[in-house]
Amino acid sequence: MRSALPTAIPLCFLLVACVEQDADKPTAEDMAAAKQNILTTPPTPKYAVNADLDGKVVYLGLDVDHVPIEPGKDVLLTHYWKLVSSPGQDWKTFTHLNGAKNFINADHAPVKGKYPVGAWKAGEIIRDQHSIRLPANWTGPTVEVYVGLWRGTTRMPIKAGPHDAEGRVLAASIPVSGKPAAAEERKRYVVRMVTKAPKIDGKLDDAAWASAPSTGPFVNTMTGAPVAMKTEAKLLWDKKYLYIGIDNVDSDVWAKLDKRDDKLWTEEADEIMIDADGNGRSYVELQVAPNGNLFDTYLPERRKYEDTINPKMKPFSWNSKTNAKVRVDGTLNKREDQDKGWTAELAIPLEDVKGMDDKSTLTLPPAPGNVWRVNMFRMDVPQGKPQQAAGWSPPMVGDFHALDRFGEIVFADAQGVVPPPAPPPVAPALAKEKSGGASSTPVSVPADRKAPAAAKTGSGAKKK
Repeated sequence: MRSALPTAIPLCFLLVACVEQDADKPTAEDMAAAKQNILTTPPTPKYAVNADLDGKVVYLGLDVDHVPIEPGKDVLLTHYWKLVSSPGQDWKTFTHLNGAKNFINADHAPVKGKYPVGAWKAGEIIRDQHSIRLPANWTGPTVEVYVGLWRGTTRMPIKAGPHDAEGRVLAASIPVSGKPAAAEERKRYVVRMVTKAPKIDGKLDDAAWASAPSTGPFVNTMTGAPVAMKTEAKLLWDKKYLYIGIDNVDSDVWAKLDKRDDKLWTEEADEIMIDADGNGRSYVELQVAPNGNLFDTYLPERRKYEDTINPKMKPFSWNSKTNAKVRVDGTLNKREDQDKGWTAELAIPLEDVKGMDDKSTLTLPPAPGNVWRVNMFRMDVPQGKPQQAAGWSPPMVGDFHALDRFGEIVFADAQGVVPPPAPPPVAPALAKEKSGGASSTPVSVPADRKAPAAAKTGSGAKKK
């Protein structure tokens, strides 16, 4: 559900809450560095905003070191915050970058982590600088920068200034230069049908798995580059289940969260998102941790109503009937030793991919040749290191919920054969003509059939 990003662009884990930032009180060394960013005179930012957050904090505005922003290159953002009164403990800043089809969570601890919001004092003007980078495939002529303060599952209310319905201050709409990169070919995996289902025990040693192709190693979710932690998956299906086996190389296997629907993505987990009807709107999300714990949710819209994240949305509380087992090659939760890895094996009931969409027209079981939209991710937290992530079809932005970046799984028969697409229907009049029958109405002949033979076989002609 989440993504490992460069340090300048951490990721938003929740719909309204973002990546956890250190809440420790600043040390004397931190304060010495922070004082260089506590201004004594008001700034004159290029993008003046003056948004009032709950009468406690004023977001004065934003400076950008160069405009327009060029995708693929670093740009420095400078935010200015004025303190009317102390905001209180546990508040954190957030920064979101929105484009036509892109979203990046650029959250960061203020003043390079030296001066948390809880330590800010009335009368101070805080200068907070951080670098961001738009991915090379950024689409749209602008990037909208949104900011605000959040604590727990709430955002500090905005009393005045430009903002949206989600409690975010609109800091600026900044031009973006350059042409967007050409769209990459969508990831595609052919899922073989099995006549004998694999035993769900986490071992992945059944004959069915041996004959299934690998997805290949998962890659960096932001760049598509190879990653150090190897993860690959295999998929199978029958008329009742979609089977997924994931093999994770891991020298430090651990998982502490043990309640159903805990925030598994904050530790180590494998994650699967399925938009079976390909509508780009509703989908299901499943996660399994190395201790076998499950997180599952149905989302009627992108990032909307995840039941454990927004408890007010009780009607959307949903549990899959997925059977998931794991096997650890090493010792779970023994952080000081060296493990080899862990595997996850899931049997997902086909009906579950519809989630709570009782109006879905999805055909189940699928027929060979049918296509579903799917993505898979792996989160890993080696001891003493920040969380890392890899994905099958990299979203290339700081959001795993980029549905347009999901790959495709294509259902095949037991031999692994995908039937060719059915030919388009032939108009009745044309069908009668081809069969030699007479037609009472003229048949419209395609233009290329009317052309002289010389024209159709001339230089540069292509077979249609």
